[in-house]
Amino acid sequence: MSKLKLKLKRIDPVKYALITGILMALMGFIVIGITTLFSTLIGAGSGDMGAFATIMGGGLLALIFIPVLYFIFGFIFGLIGTMLLNFVLKKIGGLPIDFEKTGTDISMIGEE
Repeated sequence: MSKLKLKLKRIDPVKYALITGILMALMGFIVIGITTLFSTLIGAGSGDMGAFATIMGGGLLALIFIPVLYFIFGFIFGLIGTMLLNFVLKKIGGLPIDFEKTGTDISMIGEE
């Protein structure tokens, strides 16, 4: 098999920041959803919700608020991180990446 050598020179910061933000929001939604589910199941017998839980609507408000907050921070840190990565890539002349050429042509993908 032949190897294809490519060099990564730059990543689009906004596209990468969007990907990071969306992934963070999805993870936040999943984590808060599971936390809300289990805290509701565990706390169902006690009937005593703390002040913070009352403010947060018993977890429903958190289910909306936390993923949005995670998206914002994921976007910001993804943008800053990608800009720093691009700066370093420019200074060192890129990142060599080796790919292995397989027998599959891109037009053959999806065919049986």
